[in-house]
Amino acid sequence: MSYSFERLRFHFVEHAVKQVSENGNTTSILMTSLQQELQRGFTEEEIQRLNDHIRLLYSETDKLLRSRTPQDIPSRYGAIELWGYQQISTLHPDTYLHHEQPTQKDFEQNFVLPDGEIWAWNVLYTFTGPYCGVQTNANGKSASCFVELGDLDFVLQSTEILKKFPNCEVLGDLNTDDIDLFTLEADECAQISQIFQQQEEAIAEALSQLIHEDDALQQAKELISKWQIPLKAAQNQGIAQFKRGRQFNTTIK
Repeated sequence: MSYSFERLRFHFVEHAVKQVSENGNTTSILMTSLQQELQRGFTEEEIQRLNDHIRLLYSETDKLLRSRTPQDIPSRYGAIELWGYQQISTLHPDTYLHHEQPTQKDFEQNFVLPDGEIWAWNVLYTFTGPYCGVQTNANGKSASCFVELGDLDFVLQSTEILKKFPNCEVLGDLNTDDIDLFTLEADECAQISQIFQQQEEAIAEALSQLIHEDDALQQAKELISKWQIPLKAAQNQGIAQFKRGRQFNTTIK
């Protein structure tokens, strides 16, 4: 069958992203699309080979979506993470995404990879395309970092409160549908970080209303400190992005 695997990958991404969550019939949609493009039907052997390729693509996509930090496979239904990336650049199509679990040698070398390779957790997908953060900073340390902000409901409630503060209005656009692609540009990260610092007491007081514990105000201040970690990492030439992360257990409701 004279149909490249890379072309199949393109169709998979194009169709699967829209269809998986809506209809769950990705395979039939993909088969129909390919047959329309080739203007012919497939033989039984070709259908079998395409099904094999599709299963492989499902596996690759699953690994990519679940790639986060070394030696940690997150739940699909868990906490919301905010990642901060330094010095992002457009992801080159020929870049090899390194999904393998790191070895002791990788830890010793601060996760440095050969040219043309990048760890999967340093890749971020946005509405404008895929980007990657630098592997390590000038000090040889990891150039990406993340924090857990709570479950989805708590994060959305938090951003409803935060958007009322100056320069935080953009957080009001965060919603369930786009949480995996919602990004904060470097200047937005800097502005939000500055307000968190300048109005910490007022912001903590507002957020404490969401926390039903005796030390709610202190927990709210700790939550602000968490937000600051990725925001500060991204506020120069980087970007911050929300992601679904690991299963989350907390007293915050």
